[in-house]
Amino acid sequence: MTFQQQRDDYLAALGWVADLMASTPPAQLGLPTPCAEYDARTLMGHLIGTAERGLGTAERRSTSHVPHVVTDVPDEELASTYAALARRIGDAWAALSGGDQVRAPWGECSAREAARGFTVETVTHGWDLAVATGRDSEAPDGIAARCLMVAESVIPGRLRGVMYAESVPAELGASTTEQLANLLGHQRL
Repeated sequence: MTFQQQRDDYLAALGWVADLMASTPPAQLGLPTPCAEYDARTLMGHLIGTAERGLGTAERRSTSHVPHVVTDVPDEELASTYAALARRIGDAWAALSGGDQVRAPWGECSAREAARGFTVETVTHGWDLAVATGRDSEAPDGIAARCLMVAESVIPGRLRGVMYAESVPAELGASTTEQLANLLGHQRL
């Protein structure tokens, strides 16, 4: 896959999640998610933090100060904050080429590898939010299938139990996005 395609997948994943967040009513913010430590509200805070790290990575600045879950955004601003970050990410990643070296939260890597990692993370947590709120949980445009092809290389064994849970078996007939989520240790409630 070219860097342009990977970048497009990342931006499409951000757009999908932005739409999911924008259509989540306040009454659903307390719902549990497949990501056991998060309800829908804290999952959105984690997605904002992940987006801030994606932006910082592209801008080649430290993201060590970004909390795992951003908690200082009011509920009514969660979706708009995420959408604004997604737009900024598009601009920042457009300035990179695939071979550019960046510092992602997991270490030094190429921009292509960083975009893969952020895409996998974004799609997986988009699935979590969609499942929690009872919406279509399949990521658009075949993004999950492309993520699934690279996910094993994106998530090295050393990060299992640290940043990612152990994988869980996919159920028969699971969608591609659900299979990706299962690979990252997420399963339906």
